[in-house]
Amino acid sequence: MIGLARRFVDKIVTNRHMLKCLVVRELKSRYADSLIGSSWAVIHPVATVATYTFVFSFVLKSKLGQHAGTGNFLLWLLSGILPWFFFSETMQRSLTILIENRTLITKSVFPSELLLLCNLLANLVKHGIMFIIVMSLIIVIDGRLPLMLFYLPLYVVLLSLFTIGLGWCLSAAYVYVRDVGQVLNVVIGLWFFYTPIVYEPSSIPEGLQPLLRINPLYHVVQGYRVAMLSVQRLPDGFYGGLIYLVALSVVICLVGGIVFKYLKQDFAEML
Repeated sequence: MIGLARRFVDKIVTNRHMLKCLVVRELKSRYADSLIGSSWAVIHPVATVATYTFVFSFVLKSKLGQHAGTGNFLLWLLSGILPWFFFSETMQRSLTILIENRTLITKSVFPSELLLLCNLLANLVKHGIMFIIVMSLIIVIDGRLPLMLFYLPLYVVLLSLFTIGLGWCLSAAYVYVRDVGQVLNVVIGLWFFYTPIVYEPSSIPEGLQPLLRINPLYHVVQGYRVAMLSVQRLPDGFYGGLIYLVALSVVICLVGGIVFKYLKQDFAEML
C-alpha cells in the first residue's frame, strides 16, 4: 500500500502541468454554455441554504442548543452544509468523468485515476470560495474570528481522502455497471438526512447515537462547526471521532486506489 501511494504521488508530480490544465478545463466546462457562467456555483447553494433556513427556522421553528456555538440558525446551517456540498457534488461528478473523457483514456497512455483528482481539486476551488463567503458572514455577524479555525485544514484533508477513495470505487464500477448511478442518487439523498446538518445530534434518541456516529460525515460536520463557530466546549467524543475519521479516510482512500487500479485494466474495452 505504501508503494501504491508513492507511485500515485509520483504520477501527480510527473503530470502536474497536465493536471493543472485539466482542473482549469473542468472548471470552465461546467458553465461553458450558461448565460451567467460560474455565478451558478454560488446561486445554487445559496438557494438551497435559503430554503432550508426558511423551512427549519421559520416553519418548523428549530432551536439550537447551548453548545451549538452560535444562536444564529443560518450560521449553524451554513457551517454544516458547506462540507456536504463539497462531498455530494464531488461524488456525483465522479461517476461520469471517466465516460466523458473516454477518448483521453482509450487513445493515449493516460493515468485515468488523475481524472478523479482533477474533479476533486476543481470542487476544492469552489469549496474554498464558498468557505470565504461563509466565514466572512460568520465574522460579520458574530464579530470575532473562531479560535479553533486551525482544525479546519485537517478536516478538509480527511474529507478529501474519504471522497476520492469512494469516488475511485464508484467511478470504476460505473464503467461496468451503469446502475451504480441510480444507487448513488438514492444513497446521497438518504445520507443527507442521516447526517446532522439540519438538526442537532442531541435531538436523536440516545440509543441511536452510536449508529449516527458510524457515519463519517457526522464527524466532518461536527469538525467544521467546531472550527468555524465559537463553540464553548468540544462535543462529547470529539477526539475519538477524529481518530475514527482519520483511520476510515485513509483506509477508504487506499482501498479505492486498489479497486481502481484493478478495474482500470479493462477500461479501454468497456469505454
